Amino acid sequence: MACLTLAVCSLLAMPGDVLTAPATAPPTPVAQSASVPLNDTWMDLWQQNLTESMNYTVQQIDSFFALQGSQRHEDARAEGRISLGWEPRTRDLSEFDVRFKIRVQLPALENRVDLLLSDDEDTQQNASIKAARQPIERQRRNTTIALRYRSSESSHMSYKIGTGRRYQAYVKARFEDMAAYSNQLALFYDAEAYAFTRDEFGAELGATVQYISKRDHVFRFNNRFFYRDRSEDWIWRHEAQFLQPVDDKTAMVYTLFTEGESRPNYRLGEVYTSAKLRTNPTRDWLFFEVEPFVLFTRDEDFKPSYGVALRVEAYYGNP
Repeated sequence: MACLTLAVCSLLAMPGDVLTAPATAPPTPVAQSASVPLNDTWMDLWQQNLTESMNYTVQQIDSFFALQGSQRHEDARAEGRISLGWEPRTRDLSEFDVRFKIRVQLPALENRVDLLLSDDEDTQQNASIKAARQPIERQRRNTTIALRYRSSESSHMSYKIGTGRRYQAYVKARFEDMAAYSNQLALFYDAEAYAFTRDEFGAELGATVQYISKRDHVFRFNNRFFYRDRSEDWIWRHEAQFLQPVDDKTAMVYTLFTEGESRPNYRLGEVYTSAKLRTNPTRDWLFFEVEPFVLFTRDEDFKPSYGVALRVEAYYGNP
């Protein structure tokens, strides 16, 4: 509970994936925070204290599973991110978005079990704007807490049990793997099957083709299909992305996104295109995003809605 309280309080106090999540220095005891360089600001102290406090909390949790005399629980770590965004657009200027993810590693359990806390049930970071999410996606974006089990850290299969999607209990099995055809071309694919207490059975299938040019430009083509047993329909999603590094701290992401459904017939539901600037000019753990976009939805008769997403994203721990 102390872990969750600190995370929420820090979220209120604070003002997606081209660049990798930043690594932070090994945490030091809270008692030594006075040794932090004088030129560090309140943001640096906040990030360091949050990391230290989260790590201490999960170490206490992991100690319950540690064998007598074992010190492995002292290696328990928490990592995560907090993102705040404002996404005004024509016909809706008040769209705000809050995202967070917390992952806890438990070495006393051989790192086979992770504790996950997130604003949605998806293990992947969804970078789409809030207005572009269809009902299935909005349902997924409820506070989710789950335990994930893997037979080993390198296992392609994982199993989760938790609560989410309008506070339903669920179980999920997921398989994910990749096929590298060369140093530049790779295929990532996954499949999921899950059951919710009210939404019943569901399944997902996804595949991403990725190509990295010699100039480190990244081309991605994502395809995903969702099946819903309760309504006996399915949703499809296609996305093309071009990622262009600008310098060591800045990158551009160009996106074309389409989504549709099978009922009452196979039809397009929305089209979304954007150009996102993502940068961390001041600190490795602090990112800023500016994303102008145009959104066309069936609910709005496919009339263009122009907007811009402004985000601040902070990482803590050792992602």
